Amino acid sequence: MSDQPAPTRKSAPRAEQDTAIANRITEIRQMLAIARDDAEIAPLLAARGYGREQFDEGLALGRAAQEAFTARQTALAAQRQASAALTGAASTARQTYTDFRETARAVFPDAGARTALALMGRTPKDAQKFITLARASYASARAEPYASALAAYGFPAAVLGNAAATLDAYSAA
Repeated sequence: MSDQPAPTRKSAPRAEQDTAIANRITEIRQMLAIARDDAEIAPLLAARGYGREQFDEGLALGRAAQEAFTARQTALAAQRQASAALTGAASTARQTYTDFRETARAVFPDAGARTALALMGRTPKDAQKFITLARASYASARAEPYASALAAYGFPAAVLGNAAATLDAYSAA
């Protein structure tokens, strides 16, 4: 026995793997069609039990493999788009809230107001906690005595409504 560890197998990068799979699916379908339709090959294989019916079955399996490959590629693209949408929505919502939070903290330095506006502590990293906290902040900011003071510093009701909409987009993503 060898004292050396077994070599680890590296997986192929996705693009190379996709190309290899796509090539193999097409190659097999082409070989089956040629074997089924070729005047010299077909009779030889028919004598071994591989008649037109078996080749048609193999070609149907090849079509199914092609459809599965296509569905996989579509799903990968959808996943990438969804991930990008989530990242963008999260970034927008968090930046909007950070801007609001910095302004509101400067306008309302007292602990009572900060507590009412849900500005105490750190902004949560967890998405659900963040969304809940930011919604509470925006809702409180729309009420007096906070609404008029924040409006003077760039956060009127319409801006707070847009800020809440970034949370809706983040939640949806």
